[in-house]
Amino acid sequence: MKIAELIPKYRQDINNRLAEIYSNGPKTLTEPINYVLNGAGKRLRPLLAIFSAEACGGSKNDVLSPALAIEILHNFTLVHDDIMDRDLIRHGKETVHHKWDDGVAILTGDAMLSLALDLINQSPKSCHKQMKIFIEGLLAVCEGQAIDKEFETKPSVSIDDYIHMIDLKTGYMIGLAAQIGATSAGVDDEISKAVRDYGRLLGRAFQIQDDYFEIFSDSNNMGKSLESDIMLGKKTFLMIHALGKNSREIKNAIDNTRKDFKNGMEQIREYMRASGIQDTAREEINNIIELADAQLSQLDIKKKKLLYFSELIRKRGH
Repeated sequence: MKIAELIPKYRQDINNRLAEIYSNGPKTLTEPINYVLNGAGKRLRPLLAIFSAEACGGSKNDVLSPALAIEILHNFTLVHDDIMDRDLIRHGKETVHHKWDDGVAILTGDAMLSLALDLINQSPKSCHKQMKIFIEGLLAVCEGQAIDKEFETKPSVSIDDYIHMIDLKTGYMIGLAAQIGATSAGVDDEISKAVRDYGRLLGRAFQIQDDYFEIFSDSNNMGKSLESDIMLGKKTFLMIHALGKNSREIKNAIDNTRKDFKNGMEQIREYMRASGIQDTAREEINNIIELADAQLSQLDIKKKKLLYFSELIRKRGH
């Protein structure tokens, strides 16, 4: 079966299992948890875990339980992020705190973390090693989110500081999906860490893509509300470059979004195009994915599905 045909099949397997994860419990938890887990996510992280396992000689069944744990962990972080950022839309639906309230959203995230840890504990292979990777990843994501929040009140942030933040917040999660997949296949630590590093680079490209889409997309394409990141003064790849080139012009455009979001955003887009920042972001994304693939090419594993995954990330949003 071709890889393009396998992906919807794997995605359906993941969705079917997620739908069964938590059915017995208080309504205040079962409803929002199933609301989140039955959302329209692309399941990229569990897909990467499965592809990494297969690349290293393992199988989907070896890694499905921890792959589900990774997807639940990812969604747990989104539920709590949405509370912090006051986002109203996620995956094209109301966020949990907006549909219910903050208390329900906090409880939902906490319970999802418990479900994720239990799934890791059920892993048929390398359970202890995977649990350590998972817990380290959980802390890294929290640290990345904390740094991101700190950046909101800083007048300027360097690109190096930004890269450090997204490597924790986004890269670490995608890296741990790749590493847990490799670990489930029983490879040695050197190979599993190399596969992890490939995943972390893809995560870096993925986050810069998100930054790009937040300027050159809309809420329907992104599946989330965009206003909050602009209003909160998020330091994204494009905004850091813009502030470095002409802070007065970009700050004026951001101020205008508070009065008229649509016109202010068009002013931001026009500046990003005219200053070359749009092209810089595109080149950076492409260069990072090429670097990830180059690192992968040095490994003696079956790389076809992982290289296909790189291309999925490259074409995301097209």
